[in-house]
Amino acid sequence: MKSESELRSLISRSRKEGFRNLFRQYHGYVYAIVWNHISKVGSHEDAEECVSDVFTDIFLQFDQIEEGKLQSYIRTVSKRKSINYFHRLTAKPLSISMDEPEAETAVSGENIEQDYDKTVLRRILLDKVKLLGEPDTTIIMMKYYYDYKPDEIAESVHLNRTAVRKRLSRAMKRLAKLLEEEGYTVSGGE
Repeated sequence: MKSESELRSLISRSRKEGFRNLFRQYHGYVYAIVWNHISKVGSHEDAEECVSDVFTDIFLQFDQIEEGKLQSYIRTVSKRKSINYFHRLTAKPLSISMDEPEAETAVSGENIEQDYDKTVLRRILLDKVKLLGEPDTTIIMMKYYYDYKPDEIAESVHLNRTAVRKRLSRAMKRLAKLLEEEGYTVSGGE
């Protein structure tokens, strides 16, 4: 993991190599922010497209980013772009091709109630995860939504592996308590 000054130095020597390092270092962080905003309405492909747009903006504006403000700039651009993507995705009309096998299920009404229940539960869970605050929200998202390994999470959130495991354990306990307060039964978990 490189510091901001190391990244800036590398970029000044070789923009291509420097931006490649910046992308590798912050990709997980940006993806977690983007997915947090569009997961209810978008696909992973939509998220990757948004992440690409975020990094394009960062690369184009890099020389204007104030020293010491890189991570906050990345966070701000990620949030703004993902909110724009959310609005763009929700503005699209929903359409189902009647030639698709899913169309028969949609027309018959099978699984609609079950799908709705899953969507509601997912929304409640994501809302509770957001209440945990950073970096716990990012750690949980990376671990359980994107299947990142503890070492990868540690690098992304700038903590060591042990700290990530401890934060994850504590965050899961807090999350379970929040869900139980809402009347949900929580079992298992890490």
